[in-house]
Amino acid sequence: EHPSQLTGDKDGPERGHGKLGTDTTNLKESVQDGVSYMGGFLEKLSPLSRGLQPRLYEDSASLRKAIRRELDSLRLKLSPYVDEVHQQVGRQLDELRQQLRPFTEELLDQVSLRARELRRHLVPSREVAAQLLDGADELQRFVAPYADKIAFHTDQVKGIFQPYAERLLTEIHRNVEELHRSVAPHARASPEQLNRHIQELSAKLTRNARDLHRQIQKNLEQLKAKLSPYPGRLGGPAAPPGRSREALAREVQRRVEEFRRDTYAQIRAFTRALDQETEEMRLKLSAR
Repeated sequence: EHPSQLTGDKDGPERGHGKLGTDTTNLKESVQDGVSYMGGFLEKLSPLSRGLQPRLYEDSASLRKAIRRELDSLRLKLSPYVDEVHQQVGRQLDELRQQLRPFTEELLDQVSLRARELRRHLVPSREVAAQLLDGADELQRFVAPYADKIAFHTDQVKGIFQPYAERLLTEIHRNVEELHRSVAPHARASPEQLNRHIQELSAKLTRNARDLHRQIQKNLEQLKAKLSPYPGRLGGPAAPPGRSREALAREVQRRVEEFRRDTYAQIRAFTRALDQETEEMRLKLSAR
């Protein structure tokens, strides 16, 4: 029994040495496999590792130059795709401008039309001219109804422009939402950035449209305020006899043209702001 135990004890270390040798061999093989794997990984990772490694580790300047060459090459290869992104975003923003442009053009047409109507309604007729020639009493009887006429027609034009403002706001919101859907697959910005940019564009265009509507309403209020007191000054001592109608007609023409010119300029400023805002959005959405 004891010899067998001794023999067993003797064999134990041998078995231990054999196991250790096997583990060592396995470890070496694992290390070699790992080195081979990393070498293969580096080989696949970048062409820089082929033929350049000795120099790269010795010369950091060479490494930087090699990386720069690789980046320039990559940028050159990707440039057609980047250009396509710019073009897609640009086309969608052009579409937004084209969808809104008819509304601003229609506003310009409406301003011209309403200015002609105001001149037709507010320039005194020949019958009124004959009454004004009869003297100061007839002139005073003309003043109050004429002031009411000015208020009626300017307020009527204000009401006509109200639906245009609402339609413009509706079209802005609809087209900005469509822009969001169309640009999303092409924008380089993240979804969060895209949402923020689209919300900013919608807010700016909405604010500009509301400002334009307020300016048009203000222009009509100013027209009414400038014309209303004028008939009362026609019967003054400085007024030449028989010239009341001509003076009032000239004043109406001048003030209505002033309204038309100022409103035209404000609508065109809105259009320029639309172009500017969409161009800024194009740069944001296609930024590299």
